[in-house]
Amino acid sequence: IEFVSSVGSLAIISIENARLFNETLEKQRLEKDLETARNIQNNLLPKSMPKLTNFEIAAFNKSARMVGGDYYDIVKLDDEKFLFAIADVSGKGVPAALLMANIQAFLKTICKMKLHLEDATNLMNDLVAENTTMGSFITFFWGIIDNNKKEVTYVNAGHNPPLLIRDAQITKLKKGGMILGVMQTIVPYLSETVQLQSGDAIILFTDGITEAMNQKWEEYSDERLEKLGVEKYTESAQNILSHIKCSVEDFTHGAEQSDDITCLVIKVK
Repeated sequence: IEFVSSVGSLAIISIENARLFNETLEKQRLEKDLETARNIQNNLLPKSMPKLTNFEIAAFNKSARMVGGDYYDIVKLDDEKFLFAIADVSGKGVPAALLMANIQAFLKTICKMKLHLEDATNLMNDLVAENTTMGSFITFFWGIIDNNKKEVTYVNAGHNPPLLIRDAQITKLKKGGMILGVMQTIVPYLSETVQLQSGDAIILFTDGITEAMNQKWEEYSDERLEKLGVEKYTESAQNILSHIKCSVEDFTHGAEQSDDITCLVIKVK
């Protein structure tokens, strides 16, 4: 009986080890696939920022997981006009990353159609609504920089309003419409054109920054970001971005990153 019991125990252990080994192999395969997906997603983001005579642009993106749902882009329309965009897909991980890739594909295609920004946003929303499931949505902001005229035309589709900082005063860029993907466009989106001045700074961000949590479960908050922006807006775009990154990292030190983080800074020379 003892012999049979020992053999049975060894058999059970062997079967369990084989199961764990197969689970480990499957986990390694999934991790490899996610690493590949992460590399592909990183390649969807701009490799470098354009060099403009009247503007300086800096950007940063960090996913909470291997892949994420935040997105930003810079697209050259002609020698003097550049389109910039920032988006935040609901949720995190692989589902959000797939929607993020859709947004990137839609944006690249729509840019080639040379539509007015309002019409382009209507089309973008219709495309997203056709390709999302119930409960999925995307906050989205995009605009066109006119390097020669020093102006920006934008549409805000339910995104955290970017901060336009001038003379230590903040104007929030809110004009637009509802978030993308909830339903087909019924009320057309509205655009706004803003004349910029030398020294102005525009800070675009996702809620991964303002809702970043520290170890005490306190949020970084819009107020803290706005205060920092007013303090540092006279510096270069890269310096402003670095201050924001360091401030968020210091605030959340020791806490796990709970959401994707993206920030785009545009500085008028």
